[in-house]
Amino acid sequence: MKKYKSLINTKKINVEKFKNNKTKIHLLDAKPLNATEIIYLFFNYFILIIWVMVIIFPVVTMIIASFNIFNPRYISLSPKTFQFGLDNFSYLFTNPRSLYLNWYLNTLLISFATMFLTVIFVALNGYAYSRFKFKGSKHSLSIIMLLQMIPATASLISLYIIVTLGKELKLDSRIMLVFIYSGGAIAGNTFIFKNYLDSISRELDDSAKIDGCGNWKLFTKILLPISKPMLSIIALWTFLIPFGDVILPKFTIVERHYTTLAVGLDTFINAEPKHVNVGAYSAGALLAAIPPFILFFISQKHIVGNLSDGAVKG
Repeated sequence: MKKYKSLINTKKINVEKFKNNKTKIHLLDAKPLNATEIIYLFFNYFILIIWVMVIIFPVVTMIIASFNIFNPRYISLSPKTFQFGLDNFSYLFTNPRSLYLNWYLNTLLISFATMFLTVIFVALNGYAYSRFKFKGSKHSLSIIMLLQMIPATASLISLYIIVTLGKELKLDSRIMLVFIYSGGAIAGNTFIFKNYLDSISRELDDSAKIDGCGNWKLFTKILLPISKPMLSIIALWTFLIPFGDVILPKFTIVERHYTTLAVGLDTFINAEPKHVNVGAYSAGALLAAIPPFILFFISQKHIVGNLSDGAVKG
């Protein structure tokens, strides 16, 4: 008790003033917001709420349409007739017009192949450009960036040549699609990954080489683990490409049982009026979102964990 009294006396705290009702005590360290800051905060939250509604609205309408056994002409948040059922999901796997399981497996095969091929080449290319100085390195990197500035329509001729060559060699059209996706993703992601490696201090390389690490061991044992967050983002980007692309699969794949989900589901809504099935389209899109969601959840956890570890080590 004497200790507390001495503390009050040394700090010269007037305890009596806190008994006055007019005195305001703030438990937070931050000072109270003024009128301008309150208005600014209000508009920030208002914009965020609008943005969330814009994102959630299509998802909610898709879920409602997928579980509605009545096949509406258009997707609506409040359909005129609604009855819960799984008929649309059953249509995907039982109707002769639907090859949904084939489309699903094709898309997963193309996505995983594109992801692994892209990550491997991006990691190797980025490491070479970041840690080695060889003849023509700057010029070749500039050429890679210039290739990214060419419009997609200008590459149709080269794509046609690749597809024609693949047919002459009797290659699987899905393999050709993997090569096209990977070729387009490697160039830009190489530049991104190279810049990421440039941000890692060279002193780490010198310390590893003093301990006896060669170039390959330095890459696999030190730089790759540190670069997992960026490689996870690149893997997620490339995995999502086949799930949303309609043009390239239509251009390269002729066989209907080899096509992807985006093209297959497109036949449910861009068909003759009597064959239009909005409910099946919504159900198929809902199931198609499962693999990207799982990969995003795993990648997010992995990215946050690695970034936190790096911050603690730093």
